[in-house]
Amino acid sequence: MSTKVPTDTRAKTAKQLRRMRARRLGVRMALGIGLPTILAAIYLGLIMTPRYESVTTFTIQSANGGMGTNALMMLVSNVPGTATRDVLVAVEYMRSRDMLDHLIADHGFLEHYASEDADYFSRLSASADREQAYKYFLDHVVIEHDTMSDVLTMRVQAFDAESAHRFGLAILDLTQARINALNDTSRQDRIQLASSELERAETRLAAARTALREAQAAHGDLNPLATGEALLEVRTRLEGELAIARAEQSTVQATMPRNAPEVVAARRRVGALAEQIEQLNERLAGSGEGGIGGELAEFEPIVIEKEFAQRAYSSALASLEVARVDASRQHRYLERIAGPSQPENPRYPRFWYSLLTVFVLSFALLGIGTLLLASIREHANV
Repeated sequence: MSTKVPTDTRAKTAKQLRRMRARRLGVRMALGIGLPTILAAIYLGLIMTPRYESVTTFTIQSANGGMGTNALMMLVSNVPGTATRDVLVAVEYMRSRDMLDHLIADHGFLEHYASEDADYFSRLSASADREQAYKYFLDHVVIEHDTMSDVLTMRVQAFDAESAHRFGLAILDLTQARINALNDTSRQDRIQLASSELERAETRLAAARTALREAQAAHGDLNPLATGEALLEVRTRLEGELAIARAEQSTVQATMPRNAPEVVAARRRVGALAEQIEQLNERLAGSGEGGIGGELAEFEPIVIEKEFAQRAYSSALASLEVARVDASRQHRYLERIAGPSQPENPRYPRFWYSLLTVFVLSFALLGIGTLLLASIREHANV
């Protein structure tokens, strides 16, 4: 036999349940949203040590002067630059452990950021190891790279304006020194390579000239090639005279007796010219003493080697000049566009932004937690 619950009792019970749920919701929101937000407000407004931010904008420039219009300047202007590479090198070095080591050793990085004047959550722990110090360094020194313009923006956070400016200036100076060192090494290597090639070319040319002088002294002829050309010209002229003498001989023999003085003189002239031509042929073709053929065979490779050595020397000399001019053109330096700034007001904490962030995250986490609890209870009741 069932008992009927009065309507007013059911209404009272439902009202009590709604009040209970509302109280539970209020407690959850107070603990899950209100408490974190209040704690964050207290920390941000009363406890957290203000941080100042020094901003520097800079880029890497080359020391390119006005380029001339001559062939050497046109050749040098076509050599690819390394500005983009140097920008990337600067970014990596500024974020490196070597940079942190320099700041610790020479600029009091640990003394400033581990100071007990800063609050516990903001300062670097005095017992922090190298990795923790490096992560802390990356959180407080931020490098932004605009890949379109190769402009770098460095943001350095510190607990006072003077330290932020000082650390930013130190990082810039150290980066400039490193870029100079890298480029000096590159320039010296290029010039040294070109100089060594020039030295080899000079040695080769000197050896070729020495060999040529020795051959000239041995044969008593400064230029057998020119001598051979001169002998060829003489032979050609004598061959022409011989042809004329033979023609005259034929004419005289046709009109005068065989023993006539004119016929004898013409015969002797033809014989003398033919003998001279034969002697020239023997000297031009002969390889023994007095023969120009042997001299030419010995001189030709020496002269060719001397010409190649001269061209190689000229090329090496031009390469050295190109290397020197390009080394001067490729000098890099850090060009500051703005900063390092010395801030007047702290950049952090951003009170309202941080407080709103805590509020939104707390609300989201509370909602997720509520859904998870409801899901667990539902599965438990099944």
